[in-house]
Order: sequence, then structure tokens, then C-alpha cells
Amino acid sequence: MLPRTTTWQQDWAGASHNHVSGHFSASMKKSAELVIRLLGFDDPWIWGVYLLCILSALLCLVYGIINWNREGELEALEIKEEAAWEANEEEMQEKELGL
Repeated sequence: MLPRTTTWQQDWAGASHNHVSGHFSASMKKSAELVIRLLGFDDPWIWGVYLLCILSALLCLVYGIINWNREGELEALEIKEEAAWEANEEEMQEKELGL
């Protein structure tokens, strides 16, 4: 005994065999409406959420590309600042201790 097909399976099967008739476009329209309802596209708030997710991903991508190798530049600057700070600290300690 074959398993019973669901409505969407019947729609897709009908769409594949009747591609010339209007049934194909009606079936595809039903499928498209099902996907739209399933993803929540009929609600404007859901559109906003999808749009914000895509925009935030693009913003992260742009930020990553811009700041790709900046850490190396900052690290060299920090090393120079630390060396100058240590030299100043040693001079201050010598003055305080009278060495």
C-alpha cells in the first residue's frame, strides 16, 4: 500500500505534469503563498526583522574588511608607548630615590 500524499505533494505533482495548462500557475501560486505565510512575509514587522538581519550582517562584513589587519599597527604603537612609559618611570624612580 502506497503512503497517502499530502496536498502540497499533489500540487507539485500536478504542476510537473500539467505545465502547459493554467493548473501549473495556480499550483505555483498556492506554493508561493504557502512559503510567504510560512516565513511570515505577510506581516510588515517580519519584513523589518529580515531586513535588519541582512543589514547587520552586511555591516559586520564591512567592519571586518575595514579593520582586517589594524591590530598589528596598534600593537607596534602600544609597544613604543610602553617603552617610553618605562623609561619615564625609571627616571622618576631615580629622582625620588636620589640615585
